[in-house]
Amino acid sequence: MFEGVVSQVLAGYLGRYVKGIQKDQLKIGIWNEEILLENVELILEAFDYLQLPFALKSGKVGKLSIKIPWKKLGWDPIIVVLEDVFICACQREESEWSSDSIDRRELAGKLAKLNAIELAKFSRRVSDNQTGQSFISYVSAKILDNIQVSIQNVHIIYIDSHEDQENFIFGLRFSTLTITTDTRKLVFSMSSIGRSRVGQVNKIVVISTVEFYCKRLEEHNFFSIDDLTESQLCCNLDHEREDYIINPFDVLVSVRANKSGMVDGGIPQYDITVELSDLVLSLNEIQLRQIFGLWDYFTICGLRKKYGRYRPSQSSLSKKVEGWQILWWHYAQQAILADVRQRLRRISWSNLGQRLNYRRRYIDLYRRKLELLQNEQVVSKDILQELEKMDKECDIDDILSYRSFAERQLQDLLLKSKSSTSGANNIMSSQEKNQNDEQSASRARRWLNWLSLGMLGAGGTADTSSFAGVVSDEIIKDV
Repeated sequence: MFEGVVSQVLAGYLGRYVKGIQKDQLKIGIWNEEILLENVELILEAFDYLQLPFALKSGKVGKLSIKIPWKKLGWDPIIVVLEDVFICACQREESEWSSDSIDRRELAGKLAKLNAIELAKFSRRVSDNQTGQSFISYVSAKILDNIQVSIQNVHIIYIDSHEDQENFIFGLRFSTLTITTDTRKLVFSMSSIGRSRVGQVNKIVVISTVEFYCKRLEEHNFFSIDDLTESQLCCNLDHEREDYIINPFDVLVSVRANKSGMVDGGIPQYDITVELSDLVLSLNEIQLRQIFGLWDYFTICGLRKKYGRYRPSQSSLSKKVEGWQILWWHYAQQAILADVRQRLRRISWSNLGQRLNYRRRYIDLYRRKLELLQNEQVVSKDILQELEKMDKECDIDDILSYRSFAERQLQDLLLKSKSSTSGANNIMSSQEKNQNDEQSASRARRWLNWLSLGMLGAGGTADTSSFAGVVSDEIIKDV
């Protein structure tokens, strides 16, 4: 049963980022204690939530391995290995700055932030909950704490291409990245069962042979990034020592995190120590100019993210068409008016009324969703679609306040139902208590009467002349 849950979780998580994930393949791999995927491609649209200022052209993983030691789960670590990771990025095309594309990336980023906040809230609640600190919870905490990640031979490149100019490649490469648990700070005694959930996590991150370089792209006869074949691209990945911006160096990061999220006794929530070895920076004039150009492009991308929906799609300043002055004047006008309208919208009465209506509706729908999930029932599509629609239109702060209020309402309803149930139970228990008292009194009377007639009476006979008789009711009550 646990293997089926793990396969479902892995299929859902990996299926969002890796193409061609088969559930049957995962089930077979889990039973063999190892899931092995080779030469898989990444789903580039899955990274829209990062809202990167550049586009991902391709992404490949040579080997993905997950080893789960079922026989010693909780004692031996779960090992995740990635090898030969290659990611290629480039400038975004004009079509990717359309209103629909920007809205899609903004929505993905907003939902990712909401999910991260909700996950952190859930983690704090689980850490603060002191119930259920059993051997199962201890083993579960050890399983999560003992996950080891190893990433080998990672190469990330960014192709900076311009029309009628030289093209350059920025590259980031490292040979290994390992994430392990700091065993020097672990407590293996059974007394740590209760503290494993509210304690600290100590991780060590080691990155070997990190290098950052910038070099000229040798292939001149292409019009776009898509014209570059894989063999031509691989030929340009070899670089000389003078291409380094930062010479190869090693990084050691020690992370100590407080899982409860509470800062007590002067203990920080996160304690990070970074050690660098042999960090050498070298730049020539061409590389410095390319870095400034790249920084300028990223700054412009930030502005296009905000105002790109008003930019003329069929016009460019490099290719001036007839009437380009009017188009760009309207672009500047719409960009300025967008900021003015947004400021006025926050203090307008119509927006206040709309927010109140949204607040009531969102709280009601979200509370109903939580009730259905708590009762293990299926949430209807209408509720999910309406919540998703309001998630698009509302700000993150408003959504978080709506959800918190809905959770408090649900908690109040549960407390009221428990109190009413406990009141009815108290009435029933009082009646049962009276009956039990009468039964216990009669049982005590029978026992004491037997005791008085036997051991305390006439030597175990029925003769009561040597004793005052059976124990009276007053004495029984006193007893």
